[in-house]
Amino acid sequence: MSKNDIESINFTSGVNEKCVGFCTVSVITKDKRIFLGQLSPTKVREMALAWLEAAEAADQDAAVLRCVRKLELPDELAGAVVIELRNNRNE
Repeated sequence: MSKNDIESINFTSGVNEKCVGFCTVSVITKDKRIFLGQLSPTKVREMALAWLEAAEAADQDAAVLRCVRKLELPDELAGAVVIELRNNRNE
C-alpha cells in the first residue's frame, strides 16, 4: 500500500453569494494529506452514478469469476469471460 493511496473522499454542500450551489470535495490520503476542490452538483451526481455502476460491475465480475473457477476452467478462460461480459455490459 502506498502513502498516496486514498483513504476517503468526502463531499460537502455549499452555496455562493449568487445562490449557486456547489460541492466541496476533499480527498484524504493514507498519510493524511488533504486535497480540496469544488464541483457542480450535476457533476457530483454523474460521478456518484458512475461509482455505483463500477461497484456493481466489480461485484458481478467477482461473482462470474468465482463461478467459472468452480467449473475448474483455466484462469485464462475465466479472465476472458469476465472481460467479454464487461465489454458487453452496456449493450
